[in-house]
Amino acid sequence: MEEVAACDLCGGTAFKPRARFPEYLLFTGDVFTLVTCAGCELSFVNPRPTREAVGRFYGDDYFAHRGDQPTPVAAWQRQLATRSPAELGWLRRFWLRIRQDVAWYGIPRERGDRRILDLGCGSGKLLDIMRGMGWQTYGADVSTSAIERARAKGHQGVIGGAEDRHFAGETFDVVYMWHALEHCHAPAKALANVHDSLRPGGQFMLCVPNFNSAQSKIFGKYWWSSDAPRHLFQFTRKTVRRYLTQAGFKNIVITTRTGPTSWVRAFRHTINGWFGTRLQTDPDWLVDVFTSWVVAGSLVRYYGVGCELRVTCER
Repeated sequence: MEEVAACDLCGGTAFKPRARFPEYLLFTGDVFTLVTCAGCELSFVNPRPTREAVGRFYGDDYFAHRGDQPTPVAAWQRQLATRSPAELGWLRRFWLRIRQDVAWYGIPRERGDRRILDLGCGSGKLLDIMRGMGWQTYGADVSTSAIERARAKGHQGVIGGAEDRHFAGETFDVVYMWHALEHCHAPAKALANVHDSLRPGGQFMLCVPNFNSAQSKIFGKYWWSSDAPRHLFQFTRKTVRRYLTQAGFKNIVITTRTGPTSWVRAFRHTINGWFGTRLQTDPDWLVDVFTSWVVAGSLVRYYGVGCELRVTCER
């Protein structure tokens, strides 16, 4: 374990306790303290496992590291990536927006030479989709087994974290980071690497949990994305925008989304916490039930209180 002496975002040293998050994935019995910086309101786990020690909290079968078979490209994903909004009628655009909200991955549009880097790529599921649409695909992940799976599917993968430099600067048209920044020990360093990796005008697509979401307030320590100590940081719209501005990004657009699995996982955490059970999987039928809620929320874009912050910006 290590003590965090200074805030990664503003350098402040005054923190106040915010919450206590039990470990919910492996049921180790550990409980971690979330603190909030008095200077910028960034929240993070403190003390926390070191980079060398945190791997034991992921286990041998972490869900993001699974997947030996390539993920196929759906017709709606191809249309979203290759057709401009001007080519589509309003009804088709409306349907694609809902379809994108229901899906886990945000799909980037074609740009440049179609070179994409996914930091925290796991077994390469997003890269499978992009490769199926003709992109040159690169990934990085701390899991050796995940990168081996990604390489077996034809992606160029390296072992390491987002805080590490893996490729030459100004290499990629799109850099993708989907639910990975909250796992980093040094988000500011990771974002600086992203900025350097992009070509001028290149796009960064980021998704992180929204600590100011309605779900976070409803479920508290049982929120699906408390997930300590794997999630070392909890972000808000304010802290994400400050991070990106400090890293040099421009044209920052932030929206929110709430996925169906987030509701089911939060209820599962609550049941485990109340009754001492060790439920580890989410029934598909229950996820399907909550999908209708996601569609309804898509109509109003969740009024900014969705459980994820989805960000696009440019170098």
